[in-house]
Amino acid sequence: MAELEWEGRPEPASLRRAIRHQLRRLDPTLRVMAEAFLAEASQIDLLAVGGEGEIISIRIGQDDEDARLLTQSLADLTWLRPRLGDFLKLAPGLGIEPSAEPRSMIFATHFGNETRAAVENFPSRQVELLTYHCFRQRGQLAVLFESYAPARPHSSTQEAQASRTLGELGNPAKEPLLADTPSPSSFRTGLRESDLRSEFEEEKILD
Repeated sequence: MAELEWEGRPEPASLRRAIRHQLRRLDPTLRVMAEAFLAEASQIDLLAVGGEGEIISIRIGQDDEDARLLTQSLADLTWLRPRLGDFLKLAPGLGIEPSAEPRSMIFATHFGNETRAAVENFPSRQVELLTYHCFRQRGQLAVLFESYAPARPHSSTQEAQASRTLGELGNPAKEPLLADTPSPSSFRTGLRESDLRSEFEEEKILD
């Protein structure tokens, strides 16, 4: 086996090619259609089409650029949505689906806690965070990926609520369930929702 040499900061063009090559290996359904594509005010490193016909903005940066990359990626989604029909006309053979929601993939060598926390506010896979590690094998630049899976603690609760609601709809004769007793606040202050109710809200309830 050839010796691996870890690479620190490769040239942007070489890094784009290495990430593009590795993406092709890991997900053959993903097709890159442009590099360094000018969007709202900056260039999208790679513009791709996913397996469901969705357009994907791929941004690439270093360990201290994750906040900027996240901001640019969100701007990309806003910029891409009204232009999906135009992309379909320009590249009809790529299988672009205009009704598919655009998504974003962000590659960096490190993601801070704030960036990771921010991504948890989006639906699964709409904004993906992937760390990459560069190395050279036989002189060729290559990359390894690690995907970050955001924790979404409320998903199981929402699924249980939806299941219970469907069950009640399927059995209309069943008496409605009473709400459980509110659990104590998990905040360190010990405040409850009722403690935070404004005077204006209380007046509305009394009216």
